Amino acid sequence: MARLANKSGNLPGANKARNRNTRAYLLRICLGVIFVLITAVCTNLYFQQEEEYQRLNLEQEQLQRQMDSLYEEYDYLNRKYAMLDSDEYIEGIARDYLNMCRPEDTLIINR
Repeated sequence: MARLANKSGNLPGANKARNRNTRAYLLRICLGVIFVLITAVCTNLYFQQEEEYQRLNLEQEQLQRQMDSLYEEYDYLNRKYAMLDSDEYIEGIARDYLNMCRPEDTLIINR
């Protein structure tokens, strides 16, 4: 049997095959666009997180330096506190600033 051509001059069933090919082509294009968009979003998120990671590392280093400095100051103040409570320091202050001396010492004042 001979197939009859439709109004557009194509054989019957040719449109179905063309529609399937067109749909498959459009599906591939849509999947490609979706893949590109997902890749772009993921790449953007990666770089944002990398930037945040670098910022947090820098902040951590600054805080570590600050903490080390505070520990040094704490140690210095503890040593100074221990020194201030010693008899030698108190005696030195009394001699230097208050012009005091022990009873067995001779006090010499320069004018």
